[in-house]
This record gives sequence, structure tokens and C-alpha cells, in this order.
Amino acid sequence: MKTKTKILSGIAAALLLTSGASLAYFTDSTVKNNVFTIGSVRSVLHEEKWDAYPDMNKNDIPDIAENIVPLNRINKDPKIENTGKNAFYAFIQVDMPMIDAITVNAEDGSKNERAITELFEFHYNDTWQQLSHILNDNNATYVFGYKKVLEPGQTTDTLFDTVQFVNFIEAQGLEDQTETITVKSMAIQSEETGTMQEAYEKFIAQNPEHKVGE
Repeated sequence: MKTKTKILSGIAAALLLTSGASLAYFTDSTVKNNVFTIGSVRSVLHEEKWDAYPDMNKNDIPDIAENIVPLNRINKDPKIENTGKNAFYAFIQVDMPMIDAITVNAEDGSKNERAITELFEFHYNDTWQQLSHILNDNNATYVFGYKKVLEPGQTTDTLFDTVQFVNFIEAQGLEDQTETITVKSMAIQSEETGTMQEAYEKFIAQNPEHKVGE
């Protein structure tokens, strides 16, 4: 009888040990993925009136810009479109060719003194601000900033609408020459960059190769 009792006690103890080892706990775990989409700053430079001029000889120069003479006025209308996902500040750089030449006074027709002169004149619109004007060896470089933040899908006003060839005296070596006006657009995010001028200064500090006059 004692032996039977010992066996039963051993079995009970074993069951208790087994029961204790198989206890389970309710647990839970949650993972939350924080998804971010990266924006984009993209722009397109348009010159619709300039691009609309015919080029009958297919030399990539509008016919109206060939064989020009003093005081010719030609449509040239640069503006920037925001084609990206984020707002930005818009900038346009204009490189204007220069020569050492004698020009005619527009008021009385008299000759001006020989001087370094920009070959084309333009008047920029008041929605743009001139940030710099640097005279280099062969050209004058302007930088303009658009006064408003440009939202996605928006387009700036034109920087200017026409350029006019200066009234220079002939026989100064300009005849049969080819000259180029270079227009370059830039776009800088408007968030976290301060004002338009501050954004441009930060851009130049990080990208000194774009500094005008360098």
C-alpha cells in the first residue's frame, strides 16, 4: 500500500511539473511603418514667342534673328514653369554679349563716346527683382529672382518681352558676326530656405561654380 501511495505521489508531482512548464502568456506586438514620399523641384524654361518664329533654312536660328540691323526689336519672352511637386523660388540668368563700340545717342542722333556696350537692350518686368549685374570680359551677366513663390503647376510672368539691338555705328567689326544671348533658369526650394534672396545666397554658397562672375 505504501508503495502504491509513493507511485501516485510521484505521478502527481510529475504532472504538476509538466503543467507548470506548459503555461502560456498572451502577448502582443505592433509595428507602424512611417512612410514618406520625397518631393521634387523641377522646372521648364519657356520662350513661346521666340520659339514660334519660323526658321525656314533649318539652322536653329529664327529667320527674324538673322542679318539684323541697329534698332531691330525682336520678341524674346523667358519664363519658368513649375513642373515638380514642391514650391520653389525661380531665377533667371541672362548673359548679354558686349563690344567696345561707338553708338548713336537716341535723343539727338549724335555719336556717343566709344565704350563697352551691351549689344541688346531689354526692360525687365516688375514682378522680377534684379539680384546682380556683373561685367565680364565679353558679356554682361544678370541674375533676376521672381518675387513670388512658384507653386506646382504655376508659371512666372515673363522676365522681359523683347530685346532691341543697339544703335551702333557701322564699320566696327560687328558685320557678319554671330552673337548669342544665353538665358538660364534656376529653381530653389522655398521651404526651409528663407527669403528669395537668402535662398539664392545659400545656393551659391553650396554651388560656387554658379556664382556670377566666377
